[in-house]
Amino acid sequence: VALRTNEETALAEAIAILNSDAAFATFGTVDATSTGATGPALVQTRLARLRRHGVAAADAAVASPRRVAQEFLQRESARQGSSVLGRIAGLLRANNPFAVVLEEIEKMLGLLAAEGKKDAEHKAWCDEERKVTNDDIAAKTKQINTLEGEIQALVTAIEDPETGLKAMIKRDEETLQANYESQVTETSERKEENAAYQKDISNLVEAKGLLQRAVTVLRKYYSKISEQIKAEVSLAQSSKAKKADPAPPATWDDKYKGQSEAGGTDAVSMLEYILKNTLAEEQAAHEDERSAQHSYEDSMQALKTEEASLQAQLAENRKLLADKEEELLQKNKDLKATEAEKKALEQYLVEIKPGCDFITSNLDLRNTNRANEQKALENAVTLIKGTPAYTDAMTAAHEESLGDCKDICAKGEDHVDCKACLAKTSVPGYCAGHPGTVGC
Repeated sequence: VALRTNEETALAEAIAILNSDAAFATFGTVDATSTGATGPALVQTRLARLRRHGVAAADAAVASPRRVAQEFLQRESARQGSSVLGRIAGLLRANNPFAVVLEEIEKMLGLLAAEGKKDAEHKAWCDEERKVTNDDIAAKTKQINTLEGEIQALVTAIEDPETGLKAMIKRDEETLQANYESQVTETSERKEENAAYQKDISNLVEAKGLLQRAVTVLRKYYSKISEQIKAEVSLAQSSKAKKADPAPPATWDDKYKGQSEAGGTDAVSMLEYILKNTLAEEQAAHEDERSAQHSYEDSMQALKTEEASLQAQLAENRKLLADKEEELLQKNKDLKATEAEKKALEQYLVEIKPGCDFITSNLDLRNTNRANEQKALENAVTLIKGTPAYTDAMTAAHEESLGDCKDICAKGEDHVDCKACLAKTSVPGYCAGHPGTVGC
């Protein structure tokens, strides 16, 4: 900004020097300004003509204003590092103060306008880039927060010691193992119980058979004894009628009774009682076996049902665990990628920050300085074009452009005579094509 302000001051001073009468007198003594070797011949021709008509050059002892301006511009260009002042100094060295300097001023005005447009575009670009990038960062931050929440939920669903899938699977596996062990234990116990039952039944059946055989033998025996006794009694009664029985020996005080008093039924009854109890015991053994078998089968059915349920639940939870772990792996990858994208966006903002901060902070000041520079340059143009020397030079240049038609056009360039001359045609011919022209 300071460079531009100093440059503007130097340029204004150079223009003031170029506008002096001494400068115009000096320009008339130089071939480049009088012959137009570098371009504007018509302007310098007028200067030479003015010199021939009495506009004398400055005293030779006085330093050339052109050289003074040139040295000043060179000095300021070196001090300020201004390429614009350097170019104008070069133009002065080429002795082209009017047309070339004005052209350079127009270029400078164009550069200022282009720079202003570029600054505005840069500011708009920075605003848009920052907005879009900050929006993207906000979106990435939201995605990261969402992913972190989802990841935590997945970790809880997998690892929670009470409700996590791993804990559930472990409990189900332990329950399934206990179920299997219960089936093995109950089956083993049932086999042992059945073996004891089979042995007990075998013993009872054998005892029952022995008892039944014994009862049958005793019944048969006592039935035979009973028949004998009856026969003896009948025979005794018959013999008594014939003679009396001999007296028994002293040691014989009664006849042998054996089991005759109860008809031999006490022993049989005891055996039958034992047999009855044996049959009852066998029946009880059968009932106990049936009950035990039914209980075993019911228990096994419940265990099998539980086993099937546990296996199905285990299969489902294992699949769910695999799905959750795969989802967790993908979520972690997504989180890592999103964090990298956010970091890249933040780094991008860091990279554009210096330039964008500068244009954002200094745009108003730069616009103000450019406006001041533009105003100064436009004033300089006005000043240059408002000098008598410039007016005379432009008039001379215009007259020179009329060429051979200059005298004809002296009475008015709008007249048909001037226009026909410039068009290199006859007056009637020009009027035929332009009937409204003055003089037709």
